[in-house]
Amino acid sequence: MDNQIQLTDVIFVDNEYSLKHPHMIHRHENFLELLYIAEESGRYIVGNYEYAVTAGDFVVCNANVPHGEDPFQQHCIQTYCLVLSGVKLKNLPAGHMVAENQRPVLSLGKDHFVANLLPNIYKMFHGKKNYYKVCRHLAMGIFFMLQEKISERDENLTPTKQKRERLTYRIMDYINEHYAEPLTLKKISEAVYISEVHLSHCFKKDASLSPMQYMMQRRIGEAQSKLIETSQPIQDIGEEFGFASSAHFSKMFKKYVGITPKEYRNHFSERREKT
Repeated sequence: MDNQIQLTDVIFVDNEYSLKHPHMIHRHENFLELLYIAEESGRYIVGNYEYAVTAGDFVVCNANVPHGEDPFQQHCIQTYCLVLSGVKLKNLPAGHMVAENQRPVLSLGKDHFVANLLPNIYKMFHGKKNYYKVCRHLAMGIFFMLQEKISERDENLTPTKQKRERLTYRIMDYINEHYAEPLTLKKISEAVYISEVHLSHCFKKDASLSPMQYMMQRRIGEAQSKLIETSQPIQDIGEEFGFASSAHFSKMFKKYVGITPKEYRNHFSERREKT
């Protein structure tokens, strides 16, 4: 199993950039992300739940599970993220490290050795061409350590798979599957069999934003990932995630993130070139 796992990327976001430009809710089809909180505290969304996180915490973001930051809350956390592909653990779907009913946040403490290890993995991964194997083995060490920690933490718990019956979660699930389509409030309400008024009221009370705002967060969050991870033309990314024009995509991206898609992509490209 471990021979199939690859270290696809190592991403660093400092607290100043996090404060100005949150990475909104998004998901990855084939990648497991291990997000380490290096400095400060904040809140992070995984699936349909929001968790308090602080320095020394790892957040496990399974493949195909939406995760990210709420753009309407202030964030100043500094993070390192190990992006892994080829993960397949026994009794779990591909790309998953924790079960649906397991807490995805694991606290190691800010004095744990990974606090010094991760910056070095980041520098080697992006700055030294011949160090990929070294970086992969170090990342694998962290992966297996987290596996053991999760097992130790949850070994006395009796797993109980609970159905997510709350209306808000049903709405989120539907939007998560169809956010790139031309969704309307009417279409969502018909899909979950309730009135538009009741849908909006319940969702906003639970999630503190409207269904259409959540849909826009999903679109922008997925676009952020594409801008970082691919060289796909910006206009094509906008079209892929349901924006009628590149101008509309740029306008909405800047509204939520604070800069244009081009500036966002350039930021991560320049940061990697300097390391």
